[in-house]
Amino acid sequence: MTQSALARKTIGTLGLTGAGISASSPVTVVAGGIVATYASTGVAGLPLAVVLLGGALLLLTVGYLALAARTGQAATFYGSLTDGLGRAAGVSGAFVAVVAYYAIQISLFGLLGAVVAASVGGPWWVWAAVAWTVVAVAGIRQLTAGTRIIATVLACQLLILILLVATAVTNPADAQLTVTGFDPSALLVDGWGGVLALSIAAFVGLESPTTYAEEARTPRAVTTAVRAGIAAAAIGYGLCAWAIGVAVGPGQLGDPAAMSGQPWQILAAQHGPILPAVAGLVLAAGIVTAMIALHAVSARYLFALGRDRVVPTVFAATTTAGAPIGGSLAQTLVAGAVIAGTAWIGTDPMLLFTSLSSLAAVAIVALLTATSVAAIVLGLRERRTSHGVWTYGIGPALGTVAGACLLAVMVGNLHLLLGIAPQSPLRHVIPACIIAAAVAGLAWATVLGHHRPAVYAAIGAGRPDPLTVPDRRLASLEL
Repeated sequence: MTQSALARKTIGTLGLTGAGISASSPVTVVAGGIVATYASTGVAGLPLAVVLLGGALLLLTVGYLALAARTGQAATFYGSLTDGLGRAAGVSGAFVAVVAYYAIQISLFGLLGAVVAASVGGPWWVWAAVAWTVVAVAGIRQLTAGTRIIATVLACQLLILILLVATAVTNPADAQLTVTGFDPSALLVDGWGGVLALSIAAFVGLESPTTYAEEARTPRAVTTAVRAGIAAAAIGYGLCAWAIGVAVGPGQLGDPAAMSGQPWQILAAQHGPILPAVAGLVLAAGIVTAMIALHAVSARYLFALGRDRVVPTVFAATTTAGAPIGGSLAQTLVAGAVIAGTAWIGTDPMLLFTSLSSLAAVAIVALLTATSVAAIVLGLRERRTSHGVWTYGIGPALGTVAGACLLAVMVGNLHLLLGIAPQSPLRHVIPACIIAAAVAGLAWATVLGHHRPAVYAAIGAGRPDPLTVPDRRLASLEL
């Protein structure tokens, strides 16, 4: 082990894009999120909502990507908020980001356990433990070592979804192919807020390629991967939502019984029972690869914080191949403890999934909004003009408005995300957790400022000089 740096120039645009989309887990979004949103709201305009959310997130990432390119930090929110709003804001954002990425990754263990136990049998935690072992092993290896596996699973997911869309549109309900799902009047009905709140979680993880900034072959590869991932998800998920609506029929979308088992019923009706079974295996594999992708993001956040000595330097440990083993082992231990604790107290694994994934979705939107503000502040401070007028002004301003609106909708509809009564006090738990993490980060930054001023002064400046880090593409060359 060493504590130097991550593996430089080892991941290209396609690998970064694949990592981001894999973190979103496309089949999970379609078979889980889209179907559940239809069943709980009955809003036929869901496809349009998904496309609009993609546009809002593209605005939200204007400032995020600009600051990410400037800082080049593995912990993007940490570096970006430090650059724009100061060291205390950077540490505060880092704490929230770690909580968010830990939450979304650990939530998937509950989902996988529930899905596999329902189809195969056995305790959910046994399957979760199997996945935990796989992710733990993958986490201490370089991302590039697992890229082919991730790419293969992602390709299988996309093939399943393409087949789903083709099957649905060629067999519409009542033999009528309509575009109602993209009609604004189908979205602007009672329940539209719930549709937006439930759908935003589908995009969580697509912003994560920025955490590979140190390992990307070019800075442009990172920004391209994020933008391409969001655009592809908005279009793809929108088409899938439209296809399911077409196949089921608008009159059945709000009926939980009719939506139960979708989209597998659509495939089975035309292709027999084997294809849905294969799709179920792809779903499970997609969840595992999403865990691996999000695990890598979490590990890199702790790596960056450890390298800056904001947290113990043991978290900055890397393997000789450049994998962040310190952060990886920490994430593995926390995930194992949560799985064990949830199983011991007998909590429903789906509650683990819905609560933690909702926490992550709200936290990521809040962080993106804060980063948009940071870009505006930086633009004003450095008086950026010409090419920076959009990047550090108009774009982040629009993103801030979009983020604030999304946060208001999400917080106002947390009861739908959590499946609780509208007046339940539990709806306050998620905002309280995010605020607590932010306050803890501010408090820790204050402690560092008073008792470890040298560490505080170096916050956000931990990216090493490229000339001091070996370029592994050139390792086999001799001079």
